[in-house]
Amino acid sequence: MELIVFNFLGGTYAIELKKIKVILVHSQTSITPLHNESKWISGLINLRGDVAPIVDLRLKFGDVEPNFTEDTVIIIVKTNTEKLIGMIVDCIESIKDIDISFITSPPELGIGINPEYITGLYKNNENEMITILDVDKILQDKEL
Repeated sequence: MELIVFNFLGGTYAIELKKIKVILVHSQTSITPLHNESKWISGLINLRGDVAPIVDLRLKFGDVEPNFTEDTVIIIVKTNTEKLIGMIVDCIESIKDIDISFITSPPELGIGINPEYITGLYKNNENEMITILDVDKILQDKEL
């Protein structure tokens, strides 16, 4: 399984590479803000004629004021319902091709994110721990 590994809120997370449509540099992307929406919904972008809502995962899962740097990116994913949605994260770390036998079920406590949003935890022989997110559950249409 191929994963794109990224960081936000001091943690290391990943999603399946096959879900990703494009990665945009935040500072080079024009986001149209929306009013009267949840604080974690940053706005909308025009992506080659398609309108995509943008969510800030740092605000969805944390109460900290996010810091924007030159490494901040927007990962545009395609959900199971074929909708394009962008996720703001601190930075991209790497792309990994992993052995799925190293994926375990998430614990009920101690990971900082509701376990319903997590596909599993990846831990390899070097004790590297990556939380694999379920983007379809995080980005459900009813919330957007």
